[in-house]
Amino acid sequence: MFIQAKELAYAATSQTFTRNFRHLLPVPRFLVRGPMLPGQSRPKDTKPKDRIKYWNIVPGDFVRLRGDTKGTIHEVFKVNKLTNRVLLKKEINKEGYVPDGRNQPNVSVPYSQCQLLVGRYEYPPEGDATEPQVKPVFASRLTMSQPYWNAKGGFWFWRRYAVNTTPRLPNYSEGTSISIPWPKPNAVTKPEPTPYDTTEDAVNEVTYTPPPLPSTLLNPAPRVPTEQEYITSLAKPDKVALPSSAPVEVHLVKELSNPHSRAKKQARWQAFQARQKALLEELIRAEYANLAGRTRAEARAEATWKWRHQLEQERKAELKRRWRNRGAEARQVRTAKRKARKAAKREEKLRNLVLEEAPNQVVPPSSKAPSPSA
Repeated sequence: MFIQAKELAYAATSQTFTRNFRHLLPVPRFLVRGPMLPGQSRPKDTKPKDRIKYWNIVPGDFVRLRGDTKGTIHEVFKVNKLTNRVLLKKEINKEGYVPDGRNQPNVSVPYSQCQLLVGRYEYPPEGDATEPQVKPVFASRLTMSQPYWNAKGGFWFWRRYAVNTTPRLPNYSEGTSISIPWPKPNAVTKPEPTPYDTTEDAVNEVTYTPPPLPSTLLNPAPRVPTEQEYITSLAKPDKVALPSSAPVEVHLVKELSNPHSRAKKQARWQAFQARQKALLEELIRAEYANLAGRTRAEARAEATWKWRHQLEQERKAELKRRWRNRGAEARQVRTAKRKARKAAKREEKLRNLVLEEAPNQVVPPSSKAPSPSA
């Protein structure tokens, strides 16, 4: 099993939870080598043995880069599990504003270079300061609980903990771990309706009312009128009266239903197979009834041949019917008539052709009219 081309093209994901482990599958080499379309970048991947199975840094987390002396905090925009890289948004400014990652250039960094933000904690004053200081604390070592499958949400879930932090917490003790919650998804903001949107009254309007059913099971259910009764009620309402409360969809269920649905195709195929089987059994019974000195095996073989021959003839007749219904026969007749008219015009034109008299013309003797004296 390999990674598909669509999965390779959309490897960078913004999902928080892991729904499967398909990112551990190998990538076919022909997808990486190309050829590539004009303007298409060559996809990259790491070896399957080097890929991370359980990701503890997901979109929505805040991280800083190892070796960054400024200590800039970034927000994770997307993660690429095939290349073990993290896409970061632009750095957070002093007002705490996080620019939108769709409008700002993203930075791709390795997963191992990121330090996850545990939180902001209060530290005692240092030096001449009298007020406590609030510092961001980052995890220098992470661990996780035993993962389990969340059947309701359809994803794998585990809890992540920070075993060691930078800087150390004031009340830190050996063997303690700090739970790091998963980022919460952003609330979906509903845009203001425009004149082109459907109004709430139109959405809540009841446009279909099912026919009334009996209040008890002792009374029989109302009979659905047939198609012919509905057509007759339109032309002659005094002859066939239908209840006005019944919706039109009940009467036109045959016309409104899709004839190309999978269930109807399967039903037609099963009916076709059942008819062929019944035809074979009927021919076999007819041959068994009149053996005429043959064995049952010979009679069965002859019935099978007749069955195949009849199916072949029916198939040819069906193809001819389809050929005639799609207008091919009429088109063939029109083509033949057009060719006949064209040939007749050409023959008449040659028959009425008269050459002007000119020098070096010889009239063949066979075309000369006989003289009256002869």
